[in-house]
Amino acid sequence: MQIIGHGTETYLYLSGLSTSKEISLRDGIVLTPVSSEFHFENAENTLKLLKSEADFAVVMLSRRTIKSQLHIRASNGLQLAVMTLDALWDCILLGAILHYEIMGNIQCDKPFEELADATFFHVIDHHFRAVLSKPYQLTDDDEKWIGAHYAKAYKLMDNDAFRTAVHAMASYKWHTVQSVQLAILWSGIEALFRVSSEVSFRISLYIAKYLEEDNVEKAKELFASLKKLYNSRSSAVHGGKIKDDIGNQVSQSARLLNRIIRRCAELGSLPDTENLIFPNSYGTAES
Repeated sequence: MQIIGHGTETYLYLSGLSTSKEISLRDGIVLTPVSSEFHFENAENTLKLLKSEADFAVVMLSRRTIKSQLHIRASNGLQLAVMTLDALWDCILLGAILHYEIMGNIQCDKPFEELADATFFHVIDHHFRAVLSKPYQLTDDDEKWIGAHYAKAYKLMDNDAFRTAVHAMASYKWHTVQSVQLAILWSGIEALFRVSSEVSFRISLYIAKYLEEDNVEKAKELFASLKKLYNSRSSAVHGGKIKDDIGNQVSQSARLLNRIIRRCAELGSLPDTENLIFPNSYGTAES
């Protein structure tokens, strides 16, 4: 992986995400639409800037799924390199929030619409998952949520537990074995709740209370379903046979982790398991 810090601005072309408007994610990082398509004849000179046939292959596979880009601005080249590297976490965080695979694996000194004028153009990563997916189209609700809560979500990335949960959410599909997917998802969930005894009971109770603090009946229903789901998690981790449809268990666990991550962002804090059973007793994130 190589990040180039040259000048005071750069672009990461995103595969897997489409937006119709500019959205400021944080200082110096703006998500912008891509309004044109890749045409080989217009980018022939730019493609000569690539270093290998593998890079060329990534660009060719990515060109139809690049529907947005991160515009990154900094005060100098060193800061730009650091911010661009950090922006890769923005891709992971957006993927976890939207429950979709998003990646920025191509860097350029020009926006996608001006690709023919680029002076550097290179592939950061050769991971292919997101480049083969139909881009996710941000909805009005997504845009409102990002505007209201994304900055808080990114701030929580300083916390190891939240970062583990986000990475688990964004990467579980990379594995083809569903029991492994289930184990990864629950590693993210457990990182946020830190339960060491009576695990099945406590983690189910904590999650139900965290997600449904204002609705006792819904919390009870969620608690009952979570205990069953956790049993599937235990079977997956220990190599046992899972009684229910494992694909359904993976889907439920993914929706659960996604919901918890979004709840953390909305509150601007992580679950406080010391006081979670009491109303309105949420702690702040610890690094």
